[in-house]
Amino acid sequence: MSAPPVPGRLIPLSRRKGRPACVMVPGAGGGIAPYLRLGAFLGEVYNVYAVRAAGLVPGEDPEATVPEMAGGVLRALEPSGLVPEVVFGWSMGGTVAWEVCATLAERGQHPDLVLVDCSPFRRPSDLGRDGEIREAVIEMLGPRPDEQTRDRVLRTFLAHVGALVEFDLRRGYGGRVLLLVCDGESDLGDRHAALRRWHALAPRLHIGTLATDHMRVFDREHLPQLTTAIGHFLGMPVLGAQPEVAR
Repeated sequence: MSAPPVPGRLIPLSRRKGRPACVMVPGAGGGIAPYLRLGAFLGEVYNVYAVRAAGLVPGEDPEATVPEMAGGVLRALEPSGLVPEVVFGWSMGGTVAWEVCATLAERGQHPDLVLVDCSPFRRPSDLGRDGEIREAVIEMLGPRPDEQTRDRVLRTFLAHVGALVEFDLRRGYGGRVLLLVCDGESDLGDRHAALRRWHALAPRLHIGTLATDHMRVFDREHLPQLTTAIGHFLGMPVLGAQPEVAR
């Protein structure tokens, strides 16, 4: 008896005929729950899709390197012929999103790229920090996740953390890029060195700051500053104060 088919990885969050596409790439652990509120905002203008990580459903193995993850995102788009106008990534998702856009640029496509609090450098191994993030990822599964789901998420998370230890960004990207940096606890590492590297990689870089910590970016109380910064960059109508964005 053959195994059941593995579910597809492209997940529509908001879709209406005739609109441009926005693709969201998840952070370490591969879940899309943190993106749902922001996805609803982007869905006012875009058809919004998330690409879940490999390894989260039975019958899948996690991807072990950043290039493999970027390739997985691109393959997820192929069956529908989807060409994104915007690509979004937070934390590790920003690293993967960068590689997705660098590959799309080689094909003559230059989507706007929005990165939230991610570093262009290899991520140093930090057992304490990894443990904090791991627990936050597990909490997103709810109060009583079944053991098999929990094990798949942990396995995927460990593969992602291992991939970041082995990879830093080297390819440039000539499209428009917005980098939003948390001014609290951040995953940017050496901020000055990271920003110099981002400027070298992205000639059309815009930089803004978010008054929050890395793991609280998508909390309801911090969402307005996130949507304002992104909406301004993308030319979307946004209510409320406009944060300062360096150009």
